[in-house]
Amino acid sequence: MLALQFTPLMLAALAAYIMCVCLHEFAHALVAYWGGDRSVRDKGYLSLDPTRYIDPVFSLLIPAIVLMMGGFPLPGAAVQINAGALRSERWNAYVSAAGPAMNFILFLLFAAPLHPVARLVDSYAASQPTWVYFLGAMSTLNFIVTIFNLIPIPPLDGFGIIEHTFDHETRWKLHQPQVVWACFAGLMLFLFAIPGSMRPFVFMLEQMCAALGLPVELLLAGYGVVFYNESP
Repeated sequence: MLALQFTPLMLAALAAYIMCVCLHEFAHALVAYWGGDRSVRDKGYLSLDPTRYIDPVFSLLIPAIVLMMGGFPLPGAAVQINAGALRSERWNAYVSAAGPAMNFILFLLFAAPLHPVARLVDSYAASQPTWVYFLGAMSTLNFIVTIFNLIPIPPLDGFGIIEHTFDHETRWKLHQPQVVWACFAGLMLFLFAIPGSMRPFVFMLEQMCAALGLPVELLLAGYGVVFYNESP
C-alpha cells in the first residue's frame, strides 16, 4: 500500500512544505484581519504556529488516504474566518485569494536562485547540487498548489473568490457538507484516476516559466528527484 520511499531530501521538502502551508493560512488570516475580522488574532492565526492551523481532515485524514493511494501525503490546514465580521462580501474573496497568492510568491522566491540572471546554476549541466533540486521541487510544488487552490469548487479557495457572485440560496446549498465532500472527492478521483490529469498543471508551469525566463526542465527535474526519488 505504501508506494513511497521516504528519503532525507523528501522529508526536508515535507518540512518545508509545512511551513508553506502555515504561510498560506497566515496570508488568509492576515487579510481577514485587515478586512475586519479581529477573531483571527485571538485564535492565534497570526503567530505562524503550525499547531494553530492543524485540521483533522486536511492535515491528517486526506494525507493518509493519499499516502495509501501511492501519492505524496502533503498536509493541508485551515483557518476559521468569521465572514460576518468582514467589511463586505468582497473581502471574503480577498481572503480566499490571499492563500494562493502566497503560494505564488513562494514559487517565485524558491525559483529566483535558479533564474539564469542569478548565474548560480548551469541549467545545462548533467547533474546539479542537491540544493538546486530542492529549490526546483519546492518552486514546482508551490506553483501546483497555487493552481490547484484556484479551481473554483468548494472547499477550495477558487470557489471562495467567486462565491460572492452567487445568490444566498445557491451559496447555502454549495456549503452543505455533502456537496463540499462530493465536489472534493470528485476532483481527487479525477486527478488520481484519469491519465494525464496533471498535464494542465505542467502546461501552465511551462508557460509561466517561459514568460519569466525560468528553466522549467530544472524545476520539473527537481520535483521528480525530491518527491519521487527519480534519477537526475
